[in-house]
Amino acid sequence: MARNVFISFRFSDGEKYKDKLCTLFDQSDDVIDCSEDEDRTEMTEDTIKEYLYAKLKQTSVTIVLLTPYAVSYNKNSGTGKYDDWLYDELRYSLEDREGNRANGAVAVYAKDMLIEMSTHQCETCGEESKVSIIKYFDNLVKRNMMNVKPRYKKNQCNGIYDSLDDSFISLVSFEDFSENIDRYIENASLKRDRKSEFEIVKRL
Repeated sequence: MARNVFISFRFSDGEKYKDKLCTLFDQSDDVIDCSEDEDRTEMTEDTIKEYLYAKLKQTSVTIVLLTPYAVSYNKNSGTGKYDDWLYDELRYSLEDREGNRANGAVAVYAKDMLIEMSTHQCETCGEESKVSIIKYFDNLVKRNMMNVKPRYKKNQCNGIYDSLDDSFISLVSFEDFSENIDRYIENASLKRDRKSEFEIVKRL
């Protein structure tokens, strides 16, 4: 069954990645792209909410493109609240609403900007292994990583999480995602049905 997807991205440095994904989706029978390029600069907050609700209702998976300008959200200095389309798109994606349940989600990052490699010795099994370490950033993507409830954790080693099954929003490189889009979209969609197994954070 084809999956309907919505791509959330920062126009300033994410549009080229978004266009590449759209080209891949056009070549796939398993993905239907429901993204948009609407300029919402002049829209009110209520209009944006209604617009996004209508868009997201058509989809089951949200793809967040994490480029350098998209890692952190913009905060309104006057109110202290987030005034940011990326933040709105993801928090609305994570909400259950009347007539529409929350989307699954996957975060796709550009190059090696968020990952570095390290060695980990597990206190549980004693084995040493190469692991991916996530560099520091703080947004709704990060708050919904490694958030599986303990009894559902796939990797039972202390301090190590399965990259796909132990985070509601998995972090995947653009290259890996491009090579196997169906795998990662299907994984996000399946976790949508397992949402109760995760501690979901819906807003900062």
